[in-house]
Amino acid sequence: MPGVYSFWDASGRILYVGKARNLRHRVTNYTQLPRLSPKIKKMVATAAELRFEILESELEALLIEAELIRLHQPPFNTLLKDDKSPLYLLITAEEFPRLLKVRKAELRHGSKVGTVLGPFPSSYKLQEVLKLARRIFPWCNQGPPKANRHPKACFYHHLDLCPGVCLGIVSAADYQIAIKELSLFLRGQKKTVVTNLRTQLKTAIAQEEFELAELHQHQIEAIKAVTSGQYRLGPELVLPDFHQSEAEAGLIFLQKLLADYLRVPHGHPLQRIEGYDVSNLQGKQATVSQVVLTDGRPDSSQYKVFNIKTLDTPNDYQMLKEALVRRQSHPEWGSPDLVVVDGGKGQVRAALSVWNWPAKVIGIAKDPDRLVLPITAIATTAKNPAKNYHLVTLPTGHPALKLIQQLRDEAHRFAQKQHHRLTLRALLDTQPL
Repeated sequence: MPGVYSFWDASGRILYVGKARNLRHRVTNYTQLPRLSPKIKKMVATAAELRFEILESELEALLIEAELIRLHQPPFNTLLKDDKSPLYLLITAEEFPRLLKVRKAELRHGSKVGTVLGPFPSSYKLQEVLKLARRIFPWCNQGPPKANRHPKACFYHHLDLCPGVCLGIVSAADYQIAIKELSLFLRGQKKTVVTNLRTQLKTAIAQEEFELAELHQHQIEAIKAVTSGQYRLGPELVLPDFHQSEAEAGLIFLQKLLADYLRVPHGHPLQRIEGYDVSNLQGKQATVSQVVLTDGRPDSSQYKVFNIKTLDTPNDYQMLKEALVRRQSHPEWGSPDLVVVDGGKGQVRAALSVWNWPAKVIGIAKDPDRLVLPITAIATTAKNPAKNYHLVTLPTGHPALKLIQQLRDEAHRFAQKQHHRLTLRALLDTQPL
């Protein structure tokens, strides 16, 4: 279940606030001390108490996390320490309030006045939240029409995402009531908002204002929909720093995808990524390649090939399983942080049935290229494979996709090279002297 959690010291001060799609899994990660960064180890050592709240949705967890960070300013929150200018949402103190995305530096200088919400982890996440919220509580940033000028509808009014402030068809009092409910919703106070809307719904019905009643009913249903356990926010796509290399950018995006879809801790190291591909001709001269990216770059010194020994008939799944079993008998080669197999659900399922190491296993399917991410826990036997998957289609040129494509192509090239070598050797061995 999703939720928020916080670490407290002995004096009752909050040290850190976090959110998770799976609280049990996330909190358990803090007990794996060898895998923790020095900063997190220090936090765990300082903490005297862990508190948590189970919520119905990821959206609620995101909003409540932001509110708790704003209120308590926990010293160990990476967002507040590593980001020089965290992102906030400002609801201006005007007759017709506007919603503005602002940086902490702007708030510090006092150039912006109003209700502050946040900080939020990224512009992408905040934008996604606002898209959802605007469908429930429309607002207008254009402001009311100016005197002696013909009213002109803003862009959002045509999409039913503006109540008509720009046309002067909504009063300041009614608009401020709606903005107040929006503010409560963005603070994670879903129950309070729904209670208020139900009261307004009953009042509208009693006064036979059926159009208004229908609006409030729609708002209630929409809130329930976006805060249900079935609703998921999309992966966070935070643009990397312009000074980062393409490989570094790919690793950052890939880390975020793994965190969003596979509950891998944010910032999980991806120093060593291994890619596997099967090459054979009707089962003959079969080989499985193992190629390695070290810090996002091909590391040919770590490449290996497995000449398949157990069968000579077409069975890519069994060949992949043989290679991965043999790979796990060589811990001296180092442990991967992620394993990528060339193929779709079948290849990933086969890999999971024999893979016993902690590293996650994902696949890359073709036509079009898309990532195959298993949802269920890693299986330990062929009789209990993972059955559910996220099929993630990323735009062409996406840094994470390009990184995985590079790994897949290199694995395919290396496997083909060894297969051709074996085929040539077999032909020479069968030629008469």
